[in-house]
Amino acid sequence: MSPDRPNLWRMLSDTSALITAHSLHFSALSVLFLFPSYFAAVVYVLLSLPSNPLQTLYLRLLSIFSAADYQTPAVGASHLLFSLISLTFSICATASISSSTFNAFYGKPVELASALKSALVSFLPLLATTLAVEIVIGLIVSVFLGFLFMTSNGIADLYYENQYYLAICIAVAALLVALVFYLQIEWSLSNAVVVLESDWGFAALKRSSYLVKGARGAMFSFLLFFLILAGVFGICFFKYVMIEYGSGDGWNCWLALKIAAFAVFSSVLSLYTIAATTVFYIYCKASRHELQFEIDAANGKLGDDYAPLPCDVIV
Repeated sequence: MSPDRPNLWRMLSDTSALITAHSLHFSALSVLFLFPSYFAAVVYVLLSLPSNPLQTLYLRLLSIFSAADYQTPAVGASHLLFSLISLTFSICATASISSSTFNAFYGKPVELASALKSALVSFLPLLATTLAVEIVIGLIVSVFLGFLFMTSNGIADLYYENQYYLAICIAVAALLVALVFYLQIEWSLSNAVVVLESDWGFAALKRSSYLVKGARGAMFSFLLFFLILAGVFGICFFKYVMIEYGSGDGWNCWLALKIAAFAVFSSVLSLYTIAATTVFYIYCKASRHELQFEIDAANGKLGDDYAPLPCDVIV
């Protein structure tokens, strides 16, 4: 990778330095928006669990790969309400953390009031951009599902008992995952664009694709790194929280402690993901000479105009 391109470890190093220098401020934002959302999500999932989560997971997988009948629970008003609340907290966290990270990167004061104002101002544009992403992804998934449906009514009659039909399904699923992941790379900076620029909706997606161009490899490793961490957290949650709760032990102090620990780790992971994405956005703009400073081609770091991290912390 050329020295004037964003680098994964450089992004993580700068992000860690920024968060450490303003630890109280970012902790306050995490407590306000991230921790309550994750804690409530865990509790809601546990309360919605059937008596045996392993058996339920097995039945769902069986219904996908066979003709077994599994009745999916209906989506109730409580689920929709919880989804809206989680989306609200997520948007506020994204806006406030992105704004604070950008200010901290320039050595400007990071204030809680300014972060909350940014969350309020950017809420509707971020919501519109999120809906735009969901619409596009939904259309793509619908096309692939429609293809599988037509296949199941046609080719499946010839190859259902043959391994070729399963191979077709796996190939289509792999293509869908690859396409969605590619779009995630292209649109990875859209939230930062919405918060820090005036673009929103499909314009923000187009702007993100322009900024990421030339740094897709770094963004791929960036997303893969955080996806692996999220996957590890998810496996630990399923093994140490969901299974224990579904085993019949019910609620106890040890389970509550695990839930709180999982919410804390998830909040920290989300905090670093949002902040690192903002740092990545700054480096992408700097590599295109759109900022006041440029990246020093000799060492791959920001030039002399880069503001050093302040020692004072304004919460």
